[in-house]
Amino acid sequence: MAKDRIESKYVTVAPGVELHILEKNESKPLVFIPGLTFSGEIFKNQLEYFSSEYRVIAIDPRGQGYSAKTVDGNDYLTHGRDVAGLIDALGLKDIVLIGWSTGNLDTWSYVQQFGKDKLRGVVTIDMSPLPLSPDPKWWTEGTIEELSQVATQVLTSSEGCREFFSEYATGVMIQHKMKPDDLEYLLDISGRTPYWICRQLFCDAVSSNYLETAKDVGATLPSLMFIAEHWQDIAKPFVEAQLPGYDTYVMGGHLMFYEYPEKWNHVLEDFLNKL
Repeated sequence: MAKDRIESKYVTVAPGVELHILEKNESKPLVFIPGLTFSGEIFKNQLEYFSSEYRVIAIDPRGQGYSAKTVDGNDYLTHGRDVAGLIDALGLKDIVLIGWSTGNLDTWSYVQQFGKDKLRGVVTIDMSPLPLSPDPKWWTEGTIEELSQVATQVLTSSEGCREFFSEYATGVMIQHKMKPDDLEYLLDISGRTPYWICRQLFCDAVSSNYLETAKDVGATLPSLMFIAEHWQDIAKPFVEAQLPGYDTYVMGGHLMFYEYPEKWNHVLEDFLNKL
């Protein structure tokens, strides 16, 4: 493994299924898992910063980035199994899993199925373990009506997915006014996921329930939840009440680690230094 540069490589995690990863250095591993349609490339600032002390690994989940595109397995139960396959293939232990958005679901799915023996910490970025609930006081991704409309009327074509993520990037992910080239870069990464896989993953995500698993993680492992500023008034009280073992940190938009890498990296570094 090269210690002076980030390597791009493929790892077999199931028969006929390879995940693309970015990797650098040899030490205690930090495993970064991106959100819906994104690839490990989105963590480029974290890979460079933390590779001086850690083995950094960023995954393209199944169906995303340069990883295998499969007809089945586009769900978070399978994604959790893929994480386990990667951990076994690379012989990892003493891992800190770092999920962003639906990458949180990959993380909790792995724990639910395979336990915590190989983990020493969990970091989750800006997504609830219960994305859909009738309780208006709970931290969710939206109402049933709103999410149903996205699934049935928006994510039904490549153009629809691009429009959805364009609006999401400028309205929720990034706080400052984006230059056209910056937006195009994010849309190019997102566009590597076929729309039909995006739709399958979206539907599975909003119907997921990892609340009890997330509670167990917070009760038994050092855990940190980053929360975006735009919904801190509902998300922070939810985490404090439902996930009392988690530390919380509020900053930026949904893509805070990308927009404000220096500040975000220092917060994560402080967390890691306590492990």
